[in-house]
Amino acid sequence: MNNPQNADAPSIDGIAGDIVDADPSNGARRPGKNTTAAKLAKARFRWIAALVLVLAVGAVLAVTLHSGTPAAGGKTHGFSGYVCHGTQATLFDNINAEAVSNGASRPTFSTHGMAYCLMYIQTYHWNKGAGSPPGSVGLIRLGGPAALPEYIASLSAKASSSQGVPNVNWFASVPITKPVILDGTYSCADSDPSTWSSDKASGGAGFCIVYANLAVAPGR
Repeated sequence: MNNPQNADAPSIDGIAGDIVDADPSNGARRPGKNTTAAKLAKARFRWIAALVLVLAVGAVLAVTLHSGTPAAGGKTHGFSGYVCHGTQATLFDNINAEAVSNGASRPTFSTHGMAYCLMYIQTYHWNKGAGSPPGSVGLIRLGGPAALPEYIASLSAKASSSQGVPNVNWFASVPITKPVILDGTYSCADSDPSTWSSDKASGGAGFCIVYANLAVAPGR
């Protein structure tokens, strides 16, 4: 049947579609949604997100390049010219009077942000009352300023007796004329961990004593 309405007049279906398109509450899955506007909004959001990501990456790169790659502790300044000051003091000592056994792990200690001149290291080798011929002792830097060496070169140890047993105390001194600067976290090192004495009170860590003087920066 022919449509009795004027052919130029809008149809009822067209009018209904326009009403749905104009409704701001229309959901994305509802018929008649203005998909062009939605696509533009999504594209604008993606561009903004990409811009924020680029800016964030650039900021991280700028900080990384500016700060370099210092070791734990964050300081990268040099220590040339530092001088040893004051009297010798105990920087670390985990020796106790409990019964010991052979075999030990490396004990650790920190300078707590202070710089020191290493003066003396001592370890203990009871070795079931037999002692042990001296080898070497040293320190390993676990964290701290990158300007300092990772390993304090092994120091040839001398030995003294304890309770009448020879070669129990291994020790080495560092000449004050050639300061060895400490600043950070360190562990004691011993060339013979199999006879290095430890006990439950030390947590299985080898007995170690470290003496040091304060290290003072030039001009202070």
